[in-house]
Amino acid sequence: MMLRFNLFFIFLGVSILSFSQNRREEEESNSIVDKDFKVAYDLFEQKKYKEAYEAYSTFLNKKPKDVSALYNRGLCSYNLTDYKAGIRDFNESIYLGNKKTNTYYMRGLSRFCLDEYDNAIKDFDSSLTFDKSFYKAICYKGASLYKQKNYRDALVALNLAATINPEYEPTFYYRAVSKYYIGEYKGALTDIDKAISLKNDLESHFWKGTMLIELDKDKEAIRIYDSIITVKPTYANAYYNRGLAHYHLANYNASIKDNNKCIELDPSHRKAYYNRGLSNFYTLNYKGAETDFSSAIAMGLNDYKSYCFRGATYYYLKNEGSALTDLNKSIELNPNYETSYYYRANLKYSMADDKGCIEDCDKAIAIKKYYDTYYTRAIAKLQSKLYDAAIADFNEALALNSSHGKSLIERGIAYYFLEKDDLARKDLDAGLLINKEYSRGYYFRGKLKKFANDKVGCCEDLKKAKQYGHTKADEELIKNGCN
Repeated sequence: MMLRFNLFFIFLGVSILSFSQNRREEEESNSIVDKDFKVAYDLFEQKKYKEAYEAYSTFLNKKPKDVSALYNRGLCSYNLTDYKAGIRDFNESIYLGNKKTNTYYMRGLSRFCLDEYDNAIKDFDSSLTFDKSFYKAICYKGASLYKQKNYRDALVALNLAATINPEYEPTFYYRAVSKYYIGEYKGALTDIDKAISLKNDLESHFWKGTMLIELDKDKEAIRIYDSIITVKPTYANAYYNRGLAHYHLANYNASIKDNNKCIELDPSHRKAYYNRGLSNFYTLNYKGAETDFSSAIAMGLNDYKSYCFRGATYYYLKNEGSALTDLNKSIELNPNYETSYYYRANLKYSMADDKGCIEDCDKAIAIKKYYDTYYTRAIAKLQSKLYDAAIADFNEALALNSSHGKSLIERGIAYYFLEKDDLARKDLDAGLLINKEYSRGYYFRGKLKKFANDKVGCCEDLKKAKQYGHTKADEELIKNGCN
């Protein structure tokens, strides 16, 4: 998870402590010391934090127990991102009696920046004991819960903060990303738009693009990332997300280009390797896909999808042993991912394990129904001479995708073996209008034409079957006297 770019500036709503009302100037020495305090104070106001830190240190050498100076020097450290030094000063200020809303709040923010979320939450709670409506402490308590991936409890705090102050940008930012992680994408988009209206920063726009992708608004997301990349051409994740949007739109070459750039900027971006692997996979560059999936896995992306698609890649590369190993691993990691069963089913079919193929298709269909899984199961049943069962599966495939030419052709072949020639011819004619280079369709339609005493038509189809690679076409051409 990326850190917010503007986190460095969140202190600005906290007032720096000024002189105490009971500070006396009766003695010259006190007057000199108070002048030191004012010098430090003015330097801080000018955002000269290093000089202010040194000036407060000079003052504290003379008055080491001044809680105001300790607190203010802690603010300097916070702005210099030396959070540990800030915490030391806030601790001392609190120990000496400065137990106030802002002191606990700033110590909590410092701990937040150090990823010490449990302690940060304790400090925000302490801050709220002095002012229950201090929306900034409530907001960053919610942000801390978000960082701990406790999104629903985060939303409870963030909703309260938004009610108290509906114009505080961090509240809407963290509420947006919390909603994102529980799948409330529309609500997340509404909140990130609100955050952008309050503070127009790159990261909020980045997240808006991410939310649009989840809402299948990939073209809008691409436009956002185009703008982000124009402003910040070194933003690796912007290229990654734009590549993801291109992938969803099947713009595989554009996706590969964006992932290339992401990897150039961040060679350790394992998801970019994975997504580039998917685009290579779907453009049939299986060697490139295998390299990318292997890189992602070697970098620690050891999830079920990485193994699934590397296994599928090995299947297409005819490396059956590696394919089976990876697909088994994918199923072990997630037994509810239908795609792994689908590719393992196809692998088993290629290994002449029709029963295993059917079993894996059964498992895939039980999880989610896709036409190509029904088609694969139907082919295995056809190969096993279970013609009626095969036809039933082809029917299911065509109900999900009526233009799937191979299902029409193979259903026609099933009807051929059941000697239902009219139905077979109807399906073969329809299927070959869609898949015009499918050799099995021409081969079996040629045989049907022979039964119908159409020698010319028979020979024409058998020649096309040979043209498109059917291994038995030559034998039938000779048998039927086709010149």
